Amino acid sequence: MKKVFVVTHTHWDREWYTTFEVYRQRLSILLNQLVSMFKTEDTFKHFHLDGQTVVLEDFVENDGTKEEFFELVRRGKIAVGPWYVLPDEFLISGESFIRNYLYSQVVAKRFNVPLSKVAYLPDMFGHNAYTPTILKGLGMEWAVVWRGVDDVKGTSFVWSSPTGESIDTVYLVHSYSNAAHWGWDEKRFESHLLSEAKSLAKLDPDNEPLLMNGTDHEIPRADVGKILKEISNQEMEFVHASLEEYVSQLKKPRESLIGELRSPKRAPILKDVLSARIWEKLMQYEAEKLYLYYVEPLFAVAKLNGIDLPIESLWYGWKLILQCHPHDSLCGCSVDEVHKNVQDRLARAINHGKAILVRALLEVCGNPVDKMGITLFNPIESLYNGTVELNVRLPEGEWKLVGEEGEVIDHVLIPIEDVQQDLNTLIDFYSHRSTSDVFKDQGRWYKCFLKTPVEGLSFKRLSFASGERRKVDTFESIFAVQQNGTLSVENCGKLLENLCYVEDVEDVGDEYNYSYACKEKYDSKNCTAEIETLTDSSFLKRIEARFSLQVPAQIAADRKSRSEQTVSIPFRFVYTFHRDTKRVDVDVFFNNTAKDHRLSVVFPLEGLSELISDGYFGPVKRSIQKLEGDYSSWSELPENQFPTYWFVSIPQYKMTIVPKGLREVFVDENGLHLTILRSVGWLSRDDLITRPGHAGPGFETPQAQGLGEHRVSFSIIFHDEYNIENVYKAVRECAIAPLAVQARFEKLPRIDIGVEKGFLSAFKPSEGGVILRLFCPDGSSPSMKTTRRAIEVDFAEEPLSEKTKIKHVKTWLIR
Repeated sequence: MKKVFVVTHTHWDREWYTTFEVYRQRLSILLNQLVSMFKTEDTFKHFHLDGQTVVLEDFVENDGTKEEFFELVRRGKIAVGPWYVLPDEFLISGESFIRNYLYSQVVAKRFNVPLSKVAYLPDMFGHNAYTPTILKGLGMEWAVVWRGVDDVKGTSFVWSSPTGESIDTVYLVHSYSNAAHWGWDEKRFESHLLSEAKSLAKLDPDNEPLLMNGTDHEIPRADVGKILKEISNQEMEFVHASLEEYVSQLKKPRESLIGELRSPKRAPILKDVLSARIWEKLMQYEAEKLYLYYVEPLFAVAKLNGIDLPIESLWYGWKLILQCHPHDSLCGCSVDEVHKNVQDRLARAINHGKAILVRALLEVCGNPVDKMGITLFNPIESLYNGTVELNVRLPEGEWKLVGEEGEVIDHVLIPIEDVQQDLNTLIDFYSHRSTSDVFKDQGRWYKCFLKTPVEGLSFKRLSFASGERRKVDTFESIFAVQQNGTLSVENCGKLLENLCYVEDVEDVGDEYNYSYACKEKYDSKNCTAEIETLTDSSFLKRIEARFSLQVPAQIAADRKSRSEQTVSIPFRFVYTFHRDTKRVDVDVFFNNTAKDHRLSVVFPLEGLSELISDGYFGPVKRSIQKLEGDYSSWSELPENQFPTYWFVSIPQYKMTIVPKGLREVFVDENGLHLTILRSVGWLSRDDLITRPGHAGPGFETPQAQGLGEHRVSFSIIFHDEYNIENVYKAVRECAIAPLAVQARFEKLPRIDIGVEKGFLSAFKPSEGGVILRLFCPDGSSPSMKTTRRAIEVDFAEEPLSEKTKIKHVKTWLIR
């Protein structure tokens, strides 16, 4: 007799086609009914609460702490966690994934409930190549996945990261809804259970079938246990079980997969959510970077110096960020009202992060002595020798900038409009006894650019002194701005032209997927730009190119062609060139006046065969495929389109692009594209060429058109010596500049930690001290030195074991 394991569950999207507050009342109904089911139905044995603990907070905020419910969780009748939320895996950093688990531990401790050790990942739109690294580092026993899997014949496999960390994985072949009741009558439901069990038994004779009895927001049937008893027969015994019970009896998988799971062959991965509501991705990038590289490190510095800042304040900001990480939120594929809430949470997280950053700075450095200087803090592992940018306010007169030894620092001061609020004004606001002092006229505002080396994990003080700035020669960049507003550059004997031209094409898709109608394209190669030099100094040059691109106003009424009416989209490209690096920083300002289209910045690189982007703790190689087969049976048309986080690198050209919050690149006959906007008006449609059928409700979403002002940023780097370590080093210097504020403080703390090898991934406070995490993208082992006491721990910040040891990622608890 074959056992059939039936796991009753619900898949809980907190917000999607309606708002969180509306869904929460259904959650309350579900959980209250669930408690009653356990009371009245002896055959109802287990319930899986979707791998999340945020629902516990949501429930308690609405219903109060119902001990009957929590007692069921403590007894293992209801399984929760291990995650706080189910995050999208491509739009977040690995550290955010770890914070997700750590905050779930906080919630579990608050309610005194156990967390599941099964890494339940049922509906992610594909899976990051280094997710197995995260799961091993957290001590997970099994993973459960659905989308993105290909080339597996059975229902389980060993999933490994490119660096070898692996986890046994359950494959939900027919999704997490393969045994949902769908509101059917009992007879139809029974028939479906029998049919699905037989189908899975035939597909994989080695493993017992797993039936996932639930789907999106489904309230379970109280009689499911009775039905399972009734349909059990001599061939199959249906057992109402937990996921833990199911995985405990599984054999070691025979099949294996390595790296990213992102194939659209068997299930849609809804890949173009990478560029839906792109402005929210930019906010998420800003929030994540703020907390990981500025707020947490300053809290860690405070802890090392005997100052215990409230960890609750840090978790409050992270909680706001984490609640934006589920795919229906961060992926931009919900109704407009939901995304107002997403943007509000991210804005609050950013504002809170800046506020607690300044408070932490004042705690570790003391109140400012005066404003006649600049304090720098380099939060990464190695010497920073790039440009630093900040706002300063100075009395009238001529000022030079000097170091602590009296050396003159290269800098530029450019007058700007008054600044209402930044880190400098927050320092005033928190350090003055009277708020009236904050608004006193203290001189003129300037944008200050400076260039000075700052050692890794250290502070540096500079001072303004009266006197004329020295006259210095300007420099010539390897880049040139062309008359059409694009760049040309000669590198490694190759002349590259028209870098950064803009391409526009129709998009008749939805929030999930791009789709074309007629492939009618417009580009800026023949535009004539107004070009103006904004700054020309000894170490930095800034040039602006302004032009407009005429494009169709929207899609035609029949959705098969573009409208005859056109509109003008004005663009302003601001290029910043650097004396000592082969790098250009690009800020693009534009006013989107068109609907139903996709805008990308194009790098016309010929013969592309491979790209390298980054996963959580290392590089991901991406081959450019010739997609000429028959894909009519696939769940979604494949495309040479890829997610990126910190960078996408092109080895053939010794070139790297740093997207700074932009998340989508694709390759076609014109070269490499970086998507800067995708304008659509529907949550889901069923008439796409690129994906059959709906992916969600067919609701209109006019705000997803993204009309109005936008700013996106990216950088282009050329490498003299190309290897993965040099790529990471150049990207980090480009993306993570030192914190800079206008103030001279009473003291500058020492950190007494040095990174000998590897890149800093985390420097944060922990319950027992400070966490330092380093990784080596080439797979080697990182190392550090400190005079303090340090022990190795795992990602869960528990003592390291053989099970959780990872060669190329090391974590220390430092006291």
